Amino acid sequence: MANQKGKIDKLSLFLIPIGIAVNFIGGQIAILLKLPLYLDAIGTIVVAALCGYWPGIVVGLVSNILNAISSPTTLFYAPLNMAFAVVAVILSKRKWFKNFFKTVLSALFFALIGGGIGACITWLVYGFDFGSGVSAMFSIPLHQTLGLPKFVAQFIAETSIDVLDKVITVIAVFGVLKAIPMRFLAKLPLGRIYIKDAEMYEDDED
Repeated sequence: MANQKGKIDKLSLFLIPIGIAVNFIGGQIAILLKLPLYLDAIGTIVVAALCGYWPGIVVGLVSNILNAISSPTTLFYAPLNMAFAVVAVILSKRKWFKNFFKTVLSALFFALIGGGIGACITWLVYGFDFGSGVSAMFSIPLHQTLGLPKFVAQFIAETSIDVLDKVITVIAVFGVLKAIPMRFLAKLPLGRIYIKDAEMYEDDED
């Protein structure tokens, strides 16, 4: 268990590199398959939901730093992945990820951050113009075909893509949390939230 002073416990430290790897693999799958998705926040949300703020934030930050090696602009979006961790902890403590419907609904919160704030970052990073990533495939046609202002087209494109991306992401998170053994969950800072009949489990441990 994590101590009360905010330090990261050993098991959480063990999960951090796993979360980073999951983010990287998910992102690479989306790139290799040329999907209009990102899939690079699953590890962040899972680790944050189970281990708390700092482990999740570290996973989000390091994931973006590593991706910036091949795509430098990715570093500008690190605050988004870190914000995903904060939201994940808040929702986890409210037991949203224990309910499938609430889990899917949570995608809207993550999409608002990833798509809404992400569109603003893109707009600034690319000099008040379209980005060069996944969203460009949709934002440019929206501008050229429908005549939407560039920022509006960028905002709609990024938010729409992010809603789909985060729905898939949180469904994956829900599956992972369901699959983790109870004895492992019991050792994590927020793990007991996901243990069925936690009191009964504690009696069995005695």
